[in-house]
Amino acid sequence: MRKHMVKILLSLIILFGFTAYGLAEPPDFEKPPTKEQKEKVRQRIETLRMWKLTKDLELDEKTSAQLFPLLNRYDKRRAEMENAMQENMNALRESLREKREGQLRGILDRLEQNHKGMQSLRDSEWEEMKKILTIEQQAKYVIFLQEFDREMRRIIREARGRRHEGSGKDLPEK
Repeated sequence: MRKHMVKILLSLIILFGFTAYGLAEPPDFEKPPTKEQKEKVRQRIETLRMWKLTKDLELDEKTSAQLFPLLNRYDKRRAEMENAMQENMNALRESLREKREGQLRGILDRLEQNHKGMQSLRDSEWEEMKKILTIEQQAKYVIFLQEFDREMRRIIREARGRRHEGSGKDLPEK
């Protein structure tokens, strides 16, 4: 019964969140999204992920209570590492643009450490998840990750396409 209540509650949160988003002021297509806008999107994605994980992995209350704090903890650490990686990528671009070759090795070393740290984080997360999920849920989780990631990339691609259509600009060729 509680499992169904959680599903219904999460569905309503998502529904109202997207409805409120649709009624909000139209975005300014000339400016990149603000930190607040990015955070709202991140929270919506997290809510959607929790709802879909609960459904796809058929999580009970006990498992959910163990899994979601674990995922949140690793998500925060991953976000910190991604921010550091983005800062290093910006520094790399700037150093290349300004032809500061002496700085490149240090930046590349930091990027390599970021990459190794991210892999170590993934490995640790997986080891802890194996202690919580059954073997069948682990298999479903691996499939879920791939499908959810694919779906999020599709949604982002479509949103960017709509954003550029709304601004009257064409997407750059790759």
